[in-house]
Amino acid sequence: METNKPLARAGYLLAALLVIIPLFDATMQVWPLRLSDERWRFGAVGSLSNLLLVPMLGLLLAIAVATLSDGRRVKRVVGAICGTLALILAVLSVLFILDYFQVRTIVTPKFQHATAVASTTAIVKNLLSIITLVLLSRAGFAGPKALPARKAAPVTEPSPTPLLPLSGAARAE
Repeated sequence: METNKPLARAGYLLAALLVIIPLFDATMQVWPLRLSDERWRFGAVGSLSNLLLVPMLGLLLAIAVATLSDGRRVKRVVGAICGTLALILAVLSVLFILDYFQVRTIVTPKFQHATAVASTTAIVKNLLSIITLVLLSRAGFAGPKALPARKAAPVTEPSPTPLLPLSGAARAE
């Protein structure tokens, strides 16, 4: 298969932008980091669950481009990144649940139901994102180690026909 290197480069750049820009925007919204504050951690992980779809689309695009352009190394690197992100998101989700139980004592009774609904929604989004990242990681490592080479059609000796004159053949005149 002939690969289109400029198209692959553009695809990788677009995939990187789809991953980096939303994560950068989210980081700027929760900056400065206050990891010791459970309310900050609760809000940061809750808002992270809202933006995961676009970066995962970027990771899918990177794996697809790597698959189509026979970039096995890139495909495996993206697969490893997806696996690592799935593990990090799983740990953050467990910490999010623990922070929820600490934060709900601070929340006024009027807003406890809304906090519970928002927390449940965030956990469901995170679980679905973890499953998606694991599947993307498997896709990054799946497939043949090398694409099979295309077999060329066997060269056959052309036979003279009345419709197609052949060079070197006697012409009927």
